[in-house]
This record gives sequence, C-alpha cells and structure tokens, in this order.
Amino acid sequence: VDAGHFPVTVTVQAEDASAKTEVALDVVGQPQLQVAGRDGLLSARAVAAKQSTVPIVVTNSGTAPAENVTLNASAPTGWKVTFDPKTIDRLVPGKDAEVQASITPSEKSLAGDYMVSVNANSRGERASSQFRITVATSTVWGMAGAGVIGIALLLMLGAVARFGRR
Repeated sequence: VDAGHFPVTVTVQAEDASAKTEVALDVVGQPQLQVAGRDGLLSARAVAAKQSTVPIVVTNSGTAPAENVTLNASAPTGWKVTFDPKTIDRLVPGKDAEVQASITPSEKSLAGDYMVSVNANSRGERASSQFRITVATSTVWGMAGAGVIGIALLLMLGAVARFGRR
C-alpha cells in the first residue's frame, strides 16, 4: 500500500441497535536508500594527487520521499572527497539522483587499489557502498630514471670506443 490518507466507515450492529462512524487510516511510508555508481559500477580510476570525478547514483526504493539526503565519505588518510551537490533536497520513491564525487588521492599514495566508503543519510535512513579506487602514480620519475640509465650507457660505450679495451 502506498503512503496516504484512507477514510474508512465502521459499522457496528447488535440485535436492534447499530452505530456507524467514519475513521481514517494514515499510512506513512519509509524511504529506503541505495548508493551505487553509474550503471551499477563500484570502481573508478584516479591518479595520485590529481582530482578525479566519479558519478554516484542515490536511489530511493522505499514508499516515502527521502528529505535532505546528505552525502559523506570515508577515505584513506590524506585523501580528499567532496560531493556536488552535497545534499539532495527531496528524492521521491522510485527515483534516483546523480551526484558527482570529486576524489583526490594523497600525493603519497602508492599505485594500487584503495576502498572509499560513500554514505547517504536521510533522517534515520542510511545507505552506504564501498567503491574500489585504482590509483596510478605519475610516470615522470620512471622516465627520468630510464633517461639517466640511457645516458650512462652512452657514456660507457663512448669511453670504450675512444679508449678501446686495454
């Protein structure tokens, strides 16, 4: 039954007496929140110290609207997670809303997989999901190391060619 106001007529009868009255039933629903990524994906990619945007979908599968749904996240130390928008004013039953999460891994993050928990709260109703964030690190230092090794090899080959093997 959907939430709403339902009038009911109640009749009581005894041998030669009867009574009739009108009463009302107020059925209240409850929101039920779910958090997921776009298309149900619970993973994303990011680069250390660079901001990445991850779409988050909040769904109300309950029978009442969810009011003032706030979003927050629990991430590894040094990470920064923000939401745009930070709150959803009203989410009616059967509908969903998309929010953009901006995730910035710490510049000291090593390459690998990390877990970020995204939570949605609305007046006692709570939902959360774990997102796996795959962090890649910058390849600048790797390229610099390869360049130093290449220069060292060229210098060694030049010295052997110039002075020969003695």
